[in-house]
Amino acid sequence: MGERGIAPSQRAGKGSRLDLRPCAGLAQATGHDARGDAMPSPRPPLFTFRFLALCLLMLLAYCNISVFYNLYPYMEQLGVPQAWRGTIISASSVATIAGFLLITPRIGVHSAPWVILAGIGLLVACGVGYLHVTGVPGLFALRIMNGAGIALVTASATTLLVAHIAPERSGQAFGVYSIAALLPYSIVPFVFDHLPVPLSSPAEGYAAMSLALAPAALLALALARGRCGRDAGPERAGAATMLKSLRTPQTALLLLMNIVYYLNFSSLFFLSKTLFAARGLGGVGVFFSIQTMVMLAIRVLGSRLFDEIQKPLLVLWCYGLTALGFGMLGATRGEGMAVATALVLGLGMGVGPPSMNALMFALSERRVQAVNSNLMVMALQAGNFLGPILGGAAVGLLGHDGFLGVGGLSCLVGMWLALLFLRRGWTGGAGREGKGLLDGGPGRKKDPANTPGALQGREKRTI
Repeated sequence: MGERGIAPSQRAGKGSRLDLRPCAGLAQATGHDARGDAMPSPRPPLFTFRFLALCLLMLLAYCNISVFYNLYPYMEQLGVPQAWRGTIISASSVATIAGFLLITPRIGVHSAPWVILAGIGLLVACGVGYLHVTGVPGLFALRIMNGAGIALVTASATTLLVAHIAPERSGQAFGVYSIAALLPYSIVPFVFDHLPVPLSSPAEGYAAMSLALAPAALLALALARGRCGRDAGPERAGAATMLKSLRTPQTALLLLMNIVYYLNFSSLFFLSKTLFAARGLGGVGVFFSIQTMVMLAIRVLGSRLFDEIQKPLLVLWCYGLTALGFGMLGATRGEGMAVATALVLGLGMGVGPPSMNALMFALSERRVQAVNSNLMVMALQAGNFLGPILGGAAVGLLGHDGFLGVGGLSCLVGMWLALLFLRRGWTGGAGREGKGLLDGGPGRKKDPANTPGALQGREKRTI
């Protein structure tokens, strides 16, 4: 059967068995009983083996990004010229962005597990390679391999995620899924800095973290043998479909909204240490620990809100509190104010990615949901790459206060975009009954064939 008109209980879990009693099939298909009364629709399950496996894969992939937190001083130990260090570090992000553009339209749900296996192989080879490579050309090649491996694993995992989650739980799903990308940045540096037996070289840590991906290959094989989840749509979208989706205003503006978020997040992450040092505020670690814990708490405890509140309103909340946080940070001169600022920034930034990703999912046509979700991850990588560069330029030209002012102004742009989505009805809610992204409207295209009579005819053929 098609995706529309099928009750959630029929999509997954124990309720997916077809009832062959008279009129039961029509009741399951239309959501009404034989008398025409509405039937209750239980929420479809979220924490399935497939979903948890994809979260674990994403967690391990981002562990293999965050483990390079000490790559710059390690290259200094190796004697790599300072002029090359930034270029070598950024090569991974550039390779990831290019990888997303190249492979996103070519990945489908059936090929995705095998692409994950290829990405795991690249990441393991890259991590082990640091034990043997110390020169500039070799390090540059390893960073490109790392970026390509990250693109293969995360793009494929996101493709499988989009094919699996139910639309009515997309906000909660993206909220939990995003934790896997956030958690490594708060755990991996702490673990490696507090090992009971210090490593003789950071390269040993890079190799160990990559080898942790080897058991994940078994998960990829299990995903390859499992079902694709709900109706998976076409095997792959193709480059022409991706370009057509990029030309629609909702897709382009949501990508811009996402880039603005990560420009602010990454620039603040990399430049706050110098700000705290200049103002004598002590270490920045406590500040980011508080902010990260608040973000994680929101995504764990309040994840259901991402499906119950209009998503542009959540984006508006995100950018409003982030702008307030930038203003508070500009006025911070003591540790108490720094803690308050971390709380405000955590409350704002914790809401952003799940709501924006769920909004893109809800507004996208079925055939481009995976493509558009992967474009959102590519926008994340672009923001993380450009944030420190643009933020550093702002600090150099305007000082730290000017940098925070620019960040606050960019948040106003994000608020304006959220209001634009609200004004045009691009909320991902009732708009699903209208046109989809590729049809010029706010939601999914309504299927005229999903009438009770058509559904009953299709069900007879299915039985």
